[in-house]
Amino acid sequence: MQMMVLLNNQYSVLAVSLILRLHPKTVSFWNNRFQAGGGVQDLSRSGRPPKITFEIVQKVIAFYCQQNPLPGCSNWSIRWMAVYFQKHPEYLGVSISASSIRRCLTSNKFRLYHRKYFLQICDPFFFEKMEKILWIYKLNPEYLFCLDECTGLQALERTAPSLPADSIRPEYREFEYVRHGTVSIISILEKRSGKVYTECIPDHTSVTIINSVKKHAAHYDSSKTLHYVCDNYSSHSTEGFCQGIAELCNIPLPRLKTAYDRKQWLESDNKRIIFHFLPTHGSWLNLIEIWFAILQQKALSKESFSSINQLENSILDFTETWNTHFAHPFNWKYSGEDLYDKVVCRLIRWLELETSQMTVKFLGKQLKLMNNLLTNHHSKITGSLWIKLQKTLNDKRKYVLKIINTVDPDEKKNAQLKRQEVLALYLASIEQLVVSKRAA
Repeated sequence: MQMMVLLNNQYSVLAVSLILRLHPKTVSFWNNRFQAGGGVQDLSRSGRPPKITFEIVQKVIAFYCQQNPLPGCSNWSIRWMAVYFQKHPEYLGVSISASSIRRCLTSNKFRLYHRKYFLQICDPFFFEKMEKILWIYKLNPEYLFCLDECTGLQALERTAPSLPADSIRPEYREFEYVRHGTVSIISILEKRSGKVYTECIPDHTSVTIINSVKKHAAHYDSSKTLHYVCDNYSSHSTEGFCQGIAELCNIPLPRLKTAYDRKQWLESDNKRIIFHFLPTHGSWLNLIEIWFAILQQKALSKESFSSINQLENSILDFTETWNTHFAHPFNWKYSGEDLYDKVVCRLIRWLELETSQMTVKFLGKQLKLMNNLLTNHHSKITGSLWIKLQKTLNDKRKYVLKIINTVDPDEKKNAQLKRQEVLALYLASIEQLVVSKRAA
């Protein structure tokens, strides 16, 4: 159509080919067709009608999308579908090959065997905690560190040497290996410089971790404030850990009864060392995880280790290499703006699918999260999503009540109270969404 417009406006064949970046022969062919009275649309062609009709394609898609179609079989493969259709011709009414099944699915934008992992947010106060971490990254104090342990690194020895790649062959690696044990490390990344402190540790108890923190803090002036970002692992907030931090800060440790009180004290800014705890299922917010991935890719994944000591030396050598040649500032840019809509969309989709994997415990966490989003982050989520969530919660009332009322005989005595709590959350979510809709 672009060629036709240009040619009708007296552009030459060469000019049209330059404008549209086409070969002059292509433009000349279409020019001759236009002058002979032909148009853009092809004429009808002879041939038999298609054997695989639109209705058959829809049946193939519906069949492929089944979950647990046969006992013990969680999903279909193309080959198995073709075999099943051959044995049960009454389902489609025609015989169909595996290649035809594939064409039916791919022509309808199915991405066969495509799978992606995700980590669903379950912490009701995830976004408040996330915003604190993003704030400290943006503030970027002089001494900001990201701390975490990496446990269970296996010392694997390949049973045969690898063969390097050449001009015609890829690298060949032996599949079989021998295990020589595991190694655990603790690493602390300095955000401003990108340098990493790494120590091999025998375990990840609070005593071991506080000793490593003491060794790391000893490298810095005692008058400087040190900030540490870490996860919610229990060893990061024990009474012994808090006692060690109090000794580093040269202050008395107040009486802290619960883990919540200890975390509040560790996060308080009235001392030299301040901790910033990640939200649950928020390990990706820790910059040290990026470095762990670099360590795995550059130093561990392709190597063969005959002993634990060899693996430990390799990790420490790589850390020194990184600090000497490749360390650079880590700048966090992700704002988390699109995450608010995602958690709402996922809950809507789970409810629409009426998945059998939904449990009352998981549903309760999601409803708590929705209530918190409605109360504290309403403006950060698209308005149409709230309307859709309200409609879905109403439409799927039977499904939700079925989850809440399904009692497992192995449950403990307080399970009924938990179910009543989830029911109250469900009703509160609907009521809050109605009030929010009226206010809007």
